Amino acid sequence: MRRTPALIPVSAFALALVLASAGCSTGPSATQIADDMWAAVSTPAASAGSLPVGDKWAGGHSVGMRLAVPGRWVTVGSVALPKVLHDVNLGKLGSPGLTALVPGLRRPGSLDLADPGPATGGAAPSRFLANISLYCAPAHFPPGTNPVTGLSTIAEKEFAAVNPNSAQIGQTTVDGRPALLVYDEVSVASRTVTGLQYAIAAPAGRVCYVTLVTQQPTQYEPVFARLRPGIRVLP
Repeated sequence: MRRTPALIPVSAFALALVLASAGCSTGPSATQIADDMWAAVSTPAASAGSLPVGDKWAGGHSVGMRLAVPGRWVTVGSVALPKVLHDVNLGKLGSPGLTALVPGLRRPGSLDLADPGPATGGAAPSRFLANISLYCAPAHFPPGTNPVTGLSTIAEKEFAAVNPNSAQIGQTTVDGRPALLVYDEVSVASRTVTGLQYAIAAPAGRVCYVTLVTQQPTQYEPVFARLRPGIRVLP
């Protein structure tokens, strides 16, 4: 099912997603999980005054943002990155599509973390389940461009590069700033990869991206929605 990229309020999209998913014979559990994710980003995010139990801080001024992530997630260096990309099925996605889907990949100043799963017990995982990338870059919006308009233009370019089976964008806020939630389902070597992204209009003419990719969307959509209150965009 291919959706036309469109910018609509997240609260309205939550209902649209439920109806469309029912038409595609998606199981009720997956529908409810997706509905809950979109509903969560349609409401104001409460300020994260302290680190949630079981989480840790990732990022900092060198990245341009900080956020709370599950404690078991590990930082991914250049040596481990090819395995992570293989495990989440991005290894065979062409370079233009990969760059569009995960803007910070292999970029200076970016940070990647991956989830080794809950049962590794500190041992090297046989397979990573998801990757999250943090990255800030100059926005290059034309003078006078509304931030949401500029962000939606970037999202539509991403859709054109990855040619998703299903794609949608919804307006939200992150750290009190205009932002979009960008959703892609991309076919890579006969499998489906889901991309979830917060694209945030940041100070000093920047766009900051928090991008999660996985083959297990029902497991990670709640995780992604929970990240939003803990994201802090730094000067």
